Amino acid sequence: MRAIVLFLLIVPICCSQTVFVGAVAGGRLTDDVAGVARPESKRYVVGPMIEVSLPVGFSVEFEAIYHRHGYTAEAFHFNQVQIDRERANSWEFPVLLRYKLPVPRVRPFLEAGVAPRTISGTISTTFTAYDVITGQPTISTATVPTNWDTSIGFVAGVGVQFGVGRLRFSPEGRYTHWNNRPVNGVILDREPFYSTRNQFDVLVGIGWRLR
Repeated sequence: MRAIVLFLLIVPICCSQTVFVGAVAGGRLTDDVAGVARPESKRYVVGPMIEVSLPVGFSVEFEAIYHRHGYTAEAFHFNQVQIDRERANSWEFPVLLRYKLPVPRVRPFLEAGVAPRTISGTISTTFTAYDVITGQPTISTATVPTNWDTSIGFVAGVGVQFGVGRLRFSPEGRYTHWNNRPVNGVILDREPFYSTRNQFDVLVGIGWRLR
């Protein structure tokens, strides 16, 4: 329902302005988790985008960025060993207001906005308890869906924009600060792990002018 409402709001704007559609892709420079967890997320990010031009050098861009999220957390305590392994899909939905400086050919720009994020997947746990006399291990396993909260990111970026004909390229550096730590837990009731709140990406947007 939210996607339908957003679409209905965007369409009237797009009908009267210059519109670019395309994709954004790049790499993440920062880890997703910290603490005892070992980050295992993929570094690439990718997704579709649409940019709508506004008067006096402004534009608004809507994106849906996919990122493969994962970690392994291990803890050892006396005769117990626990290993948690998460594999999940992370989706960010940046809405960015962009201002292009009035420089010909290569146009520097500044941008700012917000980015809701959802992370969904599974966590696999392996728990091993060793008999203190015989050393015999007892192993149990379980897999549960993630239950991470939605995050809101506050986004700022800087880049340049240039094009050939209807094709447009937008390399940029982008910083996101998240309002919470959706991944926030402990392993063996003592070792913490948690999401990082500061994120840096290097991205390239490729768009095609529709009108």
